[in-house]
Formats: sequence, structure tokens, C-alpha cells
Amino acid sequence: MSDTAEGWTRVLRAFDDWIEYETTEFGPWTGYFSLENLQGLMDKERLSWMGSMVDEIIPGRIESCRNAGVALEDFLPYMPDAMAIETVRSMIDLNLVLQDGMLKMSDAVTRMADEYKVGGLDEIGGHLKELKEIEEDIRHHMSLYSKGFARLRSLGLEMPD
Repeated sequence: MSDTAEGWTRVLRAFDDWIEYETTEFGPWTGYFSLENLQGLMDKERLSWMGSMVDEIIPGRIESCRNAGVALEDFLPYMPDAMAIETVRSMIDLNLVLQDGMLKMSDAVTRMADEYKVGGLDEIGGHLKELKEIEEDIRHHMSLYSKGFARLRSLGLEMPD
């Protein structure tokens, strides 16, 4: 296998792993971005959800995203021309934007937990709205990867079904 093919395989594997994390680990926890769903939990469960988001779930999400960025960085030297280099660099930049958004989400959950401890559910509606907006922004930016992958496909790199 050529270095380019091996690098491309690493990129695809990193993105597959990230998508898997989004689907199986992160996604189920987003149901609690709703006040109605949080009302169905007991106080300890709410605090546990917030703690898990900050301590485990969001850091795992960031790590999955970062791994995809590292795979892209490692792949960059194998790009054949300026257009390919620019495409991969834009995908790396996009990865940094996403990591920043995920860190903002962690900060928002931390602020929400602090206010919840003081004022209960009545104090967190604004934070839940902020979480939803941050997540929408993250999802929007994640969708932009498709443009980069389309450009790389046009250069002859195979995309899995």
C-alpha cells in the first residue's frame, strides 16, 4: 500500500471512529438538552448527567475530533498539488473550529451545573438554549467536511460506500 493510500485509510478510519462516537456515545446524551427531559430525572441524575458531559462525554468527543484532525495533518504531505493541499488545510482549520465549539459546550454545561446547584431547573433554561445553539453550530460545521471530501474524491481518492 502506498503512503498516500495508507494516509487516506487513516483519515477515513479516524472519521469513522468520530462518527461512531457521535452516534453511540455523544448522541444519546443530547436528549437532555431539553428541560422537559431533565424534569424526568432526579436531582442526583441531573448533576450526574452534567458531570459526565464535562468529565467524559465532551472530552471524548473532542478527542475523536482531534484524532481526525491529526490524521488530516499526517495526510497533508502526500497531497499532489496546491488545490489538494488547500483542501486538506481547510479541513484541518474546520477541525479546530469544531474543537473550539466543543470546548464552548463544555464551558456552557459547567456554567449550567453551577447555576443548577444554586437555583435548580428554573435557572438553566438559558443554558439549555445555548447548548442547542452550540450543537447546531457544531453540526453545521461538521456538514462542511462533505465539501472537502468531495474535492478529495475528485482527485481520485476513493470514498467508502
